[in-house]
Amino acid sequence: MVKYYLFQLLRFVDRMIPRRAAYALGALLAELFYLFSPRSRANFRANLLHVLRYSGEETGGREARRNVRRLVRKNFRNFAYYLVDFFRFSRFRDHHLRELVEVEGKENVDLCLERGKGAIGVTAHLGNWELGGIIFSLLGYSINAIALSHENTKLNRLFVHQRALGGVNVIPVGRAALRSLRALKKNEIVVILGDRAVTEAGMEVDFFGAPAQIPRGPASLAVRSGAEIFFGYFIRESTHKYRTVFGPPIEFDRSKSREEQIKEVIRALVKEMEGCILKNLSQWYMYYRIWPEDDF
Repeated sequence: MVKYYLFQLLRFVDRMIPRRAAYALGALLAELFYLFSPRSRANFRANLLHVLRYSGEETGGREARRNVRRLVRKNFRNFAYYLVDFFRFSRFRDHHLRELVEVEGKENVDLCLERGKGAIGVTAHLGNWELGGIIFSLLGYSINAIALSHENTKLNRLFVHQRALGGVNVIPVGRAALRSLRALKKNEIVVILGDRAVTEAGMEVDFFGAPAQIPRGPASLAVRSGAEIFFGYFIRESTHKYRTVFGPPIEFDRSKSREEQIKEVIRALVKEMEGCILKNLSQWYMYYRIWPEDDF
């Protein structure tokens, strides 16, 4: 309940004060989150160290450890900015899109929809995926987002309301299969996060060089429905500039067995996510341990 009132306060204040002041408030909240959320801090640090070591970065020396701490702190600050932007720009308008956002790959989305079977957009807990959904709506697409419901009912309603303000229809994870298929049959877009399995229906694949549970849902939905699937992301490049990228449709052999098709799509998505996350670690908000067996 405390988290709900904090978010409500941030939502109210965010709309009442200048943007610069809102970011200053966000930076303060980030420091509090950093100091009083040891589990989230430890989980992200463990994930970060794994990725850095996979990419060949030094993590053991004094300077390297100092750089890791800086990156963790920067990540928490960026997460606070993500919340500020989400509450401020849920009422995103066309002029915001023109002034603040560089859009790449709209033609890829149109290509995915050409067959009339809808499209499935997959992203990671990266940048501001919430605003990425709103960008779809502003570009004229019918957009549905599969989202894990918050345990707190009031907090869940708050986030659903904010998403609805931006033209995003929310599909709860527990009802995702049927509602997603209905949306795809209407040639709409369904978006989903693909870097964390929130149910037991994940698939173990190599993610940054080690086994990890990756959700089967996006790939399974693409294979079952015949819809095209693509990877995309929304990144904050500076205080006043953002970039959203929609990748091309992921190609896979539809003549294979259903299970082989699913595996092929998941591997392709993992490759896309790895490249994007590596370039934007300070905006990868993964506060759950992906590789629990790692020993730090």
